[in-house]
Amino acid sequence: MQITKIQSKISFHAQNSDESIPNKNKPEFIDKLSAAVKNPRDVNDCVAVPRGIFKAYMFIMGGSALMGISSIIPQKAKWLKNTLFVSGNILNFISAIYFAKPFFVKDLSPTIKREDINKN
Repeated sequence: MQITKIQSKISFHAQNSDESIPNKNKPEFIDKLSAAVKNPRDVNDCVAVPRGIFKAYMFIMGGSALMGISSIIPQKAKWLKNTLFVSGNILNFISAIYFAKPFFVKDLSPTIKREDINKN
């Protein structure tokens, strides 16, 4: 009498064990996209951005999204429409502060001098 192990997935490739089946990962969307693009560096390239500028971009995207959502809300819910519009404007104002802060407050981040770069 032959006793076999109960498996949750059916395999037609091999009857020995699961190790004989090669583990194929399903390609993700970004893999398909980078394969279709002429220059894959356009998809996989990274750029170092200062933390304040990154926060500014996040606030401006959030503010624009809230203002866009407020524009599609019907006039019946005027309180919600106005609340989203005002909060979107506040986020955009905070974004402007993060963009302008390095130019107005000089002591926050030290300035790198050309002599310091040449020493290293």
